[in-house]
Amino acid sequence: MSSFSTSYRRKQKILGDNRVTRNYNRQLEEFNLFYQDTLTKHDCVIDGVPTQAVFQDHSQSNNKDLSDDKYVVVPNSVKIGVGSYVEWADETWMVFTEEYKTIPSHQQLKIKHTNRRIKWLTNRDSKLICNFGKGWPAYVQNQTLYTLGVSFSGQNIALANAKMSVYIKDIPETRAVSVGTRLWISGQVYKIEFADYVSRPGLVNWLLDEDTKNPETDDYDLEIADYWVSGQKETGNTNNSEAKPAMPPKAPDSSSEEEKKEVEWSIEGNKKARLSHTYVYTAMNSDGTKVDVSEWILGTLEDSPFYVKEKDNHSITVTVKDIFKLVGQTVTIAAKVDGKIKNIAIKIIKKF
Repeated sequence: MSSFSTSYRRKQKILGDNRVTRNYNRQLEEFNLFYQDTLTKHDCVIDGVPTQAVFQDHSQSNNKDLSDDKYVVVPNSVKIGVGSYVEWADETWMVFTEEYKTIPSHQQLKIKHTNRRIKWLTNRDSKLICNFGKGWPAYVQNQTLYTLGVSFSGQNIALANAKMSVYIKDIPETRAVSVGTRLWISGQVYKIEFADYVSRPGLVNWLLDEDTKNPETDDYDLEIADYWVSGQKETGNTNNSEAKPAMPPKAPDSSSEEEKKEVEWSIEGNKKARLSHTYVYTAMNSDGTKVDVSEWILGTLEDSPFYVKEKDNHSITVTVKDIFKLVGQTVTIAAKVDGKIKNIAIKIIKKF
């Protein structure tokens, strides 16, 4: 027959070996009771897997009513992360932010409503469309407010130059989309100028520049840019190998070797920026000379963490806003030179 103290210790071990474990188990039990009885729990599908999740409203003042954001709360056993697609309320949502809980009793993430479904060809010869022909849901935001909305050819010709920012899930199929690819978005065609894989791991951010629609190559019905090779649509020939004879391999050209040795450029400056401090970022050639920048790009999904003090065709001077919630974020500053965009990734750190 066991003593009272032995029986007591056995019961305590069921709750946890120590006080910290027991407190965590109580917290976990409180969440399980909440999750079981809350009215905000709904059936949904997360990355193709049917499950249940709690959906909570998010203050619209935090994003200036640009999107109907929600919080999604799920047990730790549910597989979900930044970039996951959530099908709920007859709509598709995308996970944008994952909260690291100080008491890991559950998972809490922020989701945005995807407002566009983007399609492109993964194989032009066989006309294969991404995601088995369905395209990928994406969150698209107009970035023209950061620019004039026009560019100039020569001195007098004004061309449309609207910009779009696209957030889409970071998977091999989206990684394979290269800079220069043309995409059809809401009746207009845009060209990818820059792809950011750094600022928000799990998502790809494409910066798009407005382009001209081409009825010879773009399929208006399928809403896919560059669906046809020029002249292919009229002939109905979908076999590119027949449309163009194989060309013999070119002999090595000395001029191409010289182009490979062309001077490269990059953006130089601090990669860690403290709150309320001022920093200068300069576009520099590998030979030490400054580069002529045609455009500096600071557009972000939310408010920019920088105040722009001044900028010219070589450098940009920014001051980090004194807002503590920015600490830990990674942001980018991009520069456009001769139609090519490069960026520098900057991590926001504490003031002191």
